[in-house]
Amino acid sequence: RGVLLRLRLHKGGGEMRLSAFHPLTALVYFAAVLAVTMFCFSPAVGICSAVGAFLFCAITQSCRQTASDLAFYIFLTAVLTVTNPLFSHKGVTPLFFVNGKAYTKEALFYGLTAGLSLTAVIMWCKALGKVLTREKLLYIFGRKTPKAALVITMTMGFIPKLKRLHRQLLDALNCSGANISDSRFDRLKKDCTVFTALCAGTLERGADTAASMKARGYGIRKRSFAHSFKFRAWDGIFVAAFAVIFALVLIFSARGELSAAFYPVIKLENSVFPVGMFALLCVFPFILEVKESIKWKYCLAKM
Repeated sequence: RGVLLRLRLHKGGGEMRLSAFHPLTALVYFAAVLAVTMFCFSPAVGICSAVGAFLFCAITQSCRQTASDLAFYIFLTAVLTVTNPLFSHKGVTPLFFVNGKAYTKEALFYGLTAGLSLTAVIMWCKALGKVLTREKLLYIFGRKTPKAALVITMTMGFIPKLKRLHRQLLDALNCSGANISDSRFDRLKKDCTVFTALCAGTLERGADTAASMKARGYGIRKRSFAHSFKFRAWDGIFVAAFAVIFALVLIFSARGELSAAFYPVIKLENSVFPVGMFALLCVFPFILEVKESIKWKYCLAKM
């Protein structure tokens, strides 16, 4: 039933979500959002970017993972917010004094903005890893820079494989009866054994991969590609829309309408129009996911 429904949706125009777009469309989107987030240092930009990235990550993963990520992001932002006034004592509004040095409101707000921006970048990178898979990255970069594309895709798959291998080694060690004692020395010895086996397994797999690729003639001739990606009409429309919004936000930012000064006093100049455009750009993937979810439930109800 689900397969037939997906085939029907595909014949009707396909799924309209960011992961279903052409890889170049998704790459343009993430490049635009990340560029504005990193280079426009403003509380409004940080809040819009962080909220948009969190909504997209939350709707594409489990509630347990979302709660865990939210706790980490709040902790990271709080640490940067609280610690920045301990190192930067600029500002004219001291809240209290630590070892004779002012803990200022301006430095506190600067740390909060920095924490929001850093958290937003981390979340967008996580979303990018979900949307731009290894196959898509090979399609984008494989023709011009095949070696760099290979390194990127192997790096993306290294951590998950390492986690699976660690889990397998740990389960094998536990099943062998080596995990009987709870003393610290025995646990340390077990961890060292797992770590040694993990390093050996990683090196062995790396050598096997290199030998396999050499045997297949990698790098001798020009590579051929087989893919099913098609640059459709809506891809062109959305790429143009992303580029226009990105250009307008940069223009407004250059004119000082997305600026923020924290020292010696806080001065925020955020126009509604550029902030609204960037907010719409940030929540765009979340809107698509919600629309597809509603469309899916509606089609299931009709069947």
